[in-house]
Amino acid sequence: MSEHSTAMDVVRRARNGEMSQDELVATLSRWQFEPTYRTTGLADDWESRPNSFDAVEYAYLTGLLDDDAYRYLFEVVGRDR
Repeated sequence: MSEHSTAMDVVRRARNGEMSQDELVATLSRWQFEPTYRTTGLADDWESRPNSFDAVEYAYLTGLLDDDAYRYLFEVVGRDR
């Protein structure tokens, strides 16, 4: 991955068939996630940070990660990263 890639870029590569779920999990388990910032505004639910754990949640919700892979990443990298 390029040094300017985000976690969401990795997820997009998996979505495009450029890596398997195992490769996606291995890459994200070593990822340096940025915190997921939230404000107190009405649009909080719409905020997304491409280099935060939001990318893992997106991958799970779109079927790129199964339950076990999501649970593993949640435990390894943590939700609050």
